[in-house]
Amino acid sequence: MATLQNILAPANWELTSPTERLYTSDHVIDAYLTGKNEALEQTEKLIIDKLKTNINNSGSHTNEILKYLKKQKFNPIGAYLKINSWDDFSILLILPENEFLSDKIFSVYDYLTNLEDSVSSEFYKLNISIYDTNGEIDDNCIKADGFNLKHKSSK
Repeated sequence: MATLQNILAPANWELTSPTERLYTSDHVIDAYLTGKNEALEQTEKLIIDKLKTNINNSGSHTNEILKYLKKQKFNPIGAYLKINSWDDFSILLILPENEFLSDKIFSVYDYLTNLEDSVSSEFYKLNISIYDTNGEIDDNCIKADGFNLKHKSSK
């Protein structure tokens, strides 16, 4: 009991001054929230920068694909981009039905698979699909599937 009295005696305790870094729980919580908000802002900026870069990369890859198709004597009707997330993109290529059904299409699939594999990284994934048509393309149907961006050379 005497030990407890010694511990609780005011003479055993003194007030720490603010110069000794006395922080209340409110200070700690405020510092945590401030740091958290700053980190979220920095993360958001990095994601937006990466999104812009990835959109530009998708455009460059679409140009590359369209050049390859024309070199292989294909006549692409359109190319569309779907942004699944900041690091995941899908390209939809539209070809005339007769070209899509030809045996030459297998070399295109090989090329596209190799391209997808070569450009894939921790911050960028590309998926390329081919669709065929024997008539007009309804842009509204394509937009309904999430392909909201049409490649400029496809207009």
